[in-house]
Amino acid sequence: MSNLSKLRKKSFQLLEGDIYQSLIAKHINSLLIALILANVAAVIIESDCDISRQYSTQFALFEIISVFIFSIEYLVRVWACIEGKRFKHHSSLEARLRYMISPIAVIDLIAIAPFFISFFIMIDLRYLRLLRVLRLLKLMHYFKGFNIFLTVIVKELKNIAAAIMVMMFLIVIAASLMYTLESEAQPEVFGNILHSLWWAVVTMTTVGYGDVTPVTILGKVVATIIMLIGVGLVALPTAMLAARFGEELRERKRNLDAEVKDVLSDGLIDGDEYRELKEITEKLELRPEDLEETITFLKKGPYGGKCPHCGKYPLARKKLPTKE
Repeated sequence: MSNLSKLRKKSFQLLEGDIYQSLIAKHINSLLIALILANVAAVIIESDCDISRQYSTQFALFEIISVFIFSIEYLVRVWACIEGKRFKHHSSLEARLRYMISPIAVIDLIAIAPFFISFFIMIDLRYLRLLRVLRLLKLMHYFKGFNIFLTVIVKELKNIAAAIMVMMFLIVIAASLMYTLESEAQPEVFGNILHSLWWAVVTMTTVGYGDVTPVTILGKVVATIIMLIGVGLVALPTAMLAARFGEELRERKRNLDAEVKDVLSDGLIDGDEYRELKEITEKLELRPEDLEETITFLKKGPYGGKCPHCGKYPLARKKLPTKE
């Protein structure tokens, strides 16, 4: 293996590998997370005109440094992505192109693109700040819960879409009813169905700003019914996601249990098998602790799975890989 290949593999491990297995990787990822949060904080503070004018030089320098670091990170990720197992059957060019159009890589590109585009095209400062705030999405690299959450949304998309469609139908019906009942009493706020939609939306979503309220008896009765329907209807998608999220985690842990049971069929876990289980755990986007807990539970013996002398788990025929 050439020095360049070794460097690429090491870069991939530091940025895309299991950060819990390398102290250097953990520090690098922690610094990148801190930089992302600092960027968002800078955008928020810079939106104050007085502060922005007073510290314009410092903000500009911080932006240049941030974009430089994010650009290096993006280029290294694109360069090293061919080390990933999902691209092992693709050529280097094809692997990099596939990675570049993946959602997470597009987010990384959006984080740096506005800075370079602003040199050639005038961008309204408000929209430029909005695009910089999108750097928050880069945190998806570092928190596996984001990916599980997206998986849950995709799996429940049809049900959520159905719930939203029902809500939209009821909003239109509610707006039409209130226009019919309140247009004569309050023509300035219920003069047409388009104006009534504002009231219907804030009422159905239980926001209730109070700037538009019915004044007729019949209007108040209908509004009460709509409010009660809105309480249950708005909570429905949330309940769907919460239930599916828990089910998804349980399903992934069951899959991990099945893999560990298969490996433990001979009563032992050697070094290669342990590394394979760690890769499966990472693929399932579970914590390393979940693997250890599963192994401990499935290998409980007279001492609870632990050696009575050293307190370690007697899992391997040979030495297991240790943290770097």
